[in-house]
Amino acid sequence: MPIAGFVRMRRHQFGRQASLGTRIAAKKAYPFKGVPSHNLNWTDPDIDTGSIDPIAAPYRLAPDLTAPLTDPALRYNSLPLLLSAVFGANVTPTGGPAETWVFAPASTTVDPIDVYTYEFGDDVVTDWFQYADAMLESLEVTGPEGLGPLTTSMGWRMGSIFSSGSTDAPDAPTVPTALDVTPNETIVYLKDGGIYVASDPYDLDGSQISDALHTFTLRITNTLDLKRFANASQVFDVSDYGRGARAIELEATYAKTSDIVGTGSESDAWMRDQSQDRWIQMRFESTEEVTGGTPYSWVFALPARYFTRTEGDVGGNTVVVLTAHAWYDPDGLGGVFTSTVVNSLAAGSL
Repeated sequence: MPIAGFVRMRRHQFGRQASLGTRIAAKKAYPFKGVPSHNLNWTDPDIDTGSIDPIAAPYRLAPDLTAPLTDPALRYNSLPLLLSAVFGANVTPTGGPAETWVFAPASTTVDPIDVYTYEFGDDVVTDWFQYADAMLESLEVTGPEGLGPLTTSMGWRMGSIFSSGSTDAPDAPTVPTALDVTPNETIVYLKDGGIYVASDPYDLDGSQISDALHTFTLRITNTLDLKRFANASQVFDVSDYGRGARAIELEATYAKTSDIVGTGSESDAWMRDQSQDRWIQMRFESTEEVTGGTPYSWVFALPARYFTRTEGDVGGNTVVVLTAHAWYDPDGLGGVFTSTVVNSLAAGSL
């Protein structure tokens, strides 16, 4: 009989909770890679016991629960999970069967945080973990050299931990939820994408930069304040999350075309004495259709200001790497970041 616990049997399953602390059965299995880290912070007391070895029992502190996960081929149907978990606001789609998800995170007010129940385990069903109040502390989406699938790196933070094999913290509802990864979901390719940069947001449609973009990385980082209150609940669970500063940046690697180097170029905007406001948009449209005449697509845009330029090379040519930071623009784009996803994921599957 084979030894139980197969690496290929691992599954990552998520479901958006209605409220903090309310676990639910997962709604969808995602083709992610990685394992959660659950440090319960068992600590030996620093005391005198007449021994050079520990005698007194250790005690527990609040746990540190994270999950650094990756996705080597981002699917359009995975984008709502990622954007919801990093921005919040309880976004739901319109339309159907072609679903349109619009994310426009607030800057001068604080959007409600979206939290998820995360189920993780393998073929040993007595050893599944159930995490509540999961959200993204960080998200990176990268378009690789060679125009292949976009890749994703996620930094998940969870508020509490339970297990199908735990006496004091049992799973509820029972895990695992019977879910399978959808085998043929449409992938976001860099070959289907383009970048648009303008000095005025209303000029974006005519401002595509051609024959220059090699790669890009979109980075979104949240600063979270984990609140734990003494409510006679006898658990270490996070009571709430406080939001701190948020950082959104776009790093792009370009060939040295006239749009990128020289007077009036993007590099010139980086090197000016006064910071130059730019508006950057990326558009992806798949060759696959959700329904007749409506392709899968993703568009995101941000008002941006260049902070760094570094030098690089791709093959036998030198390249320029420009990194821009998003800023709150109340007028042109009406915010710090906008994103529209058209896919086949219904609200009930998030």
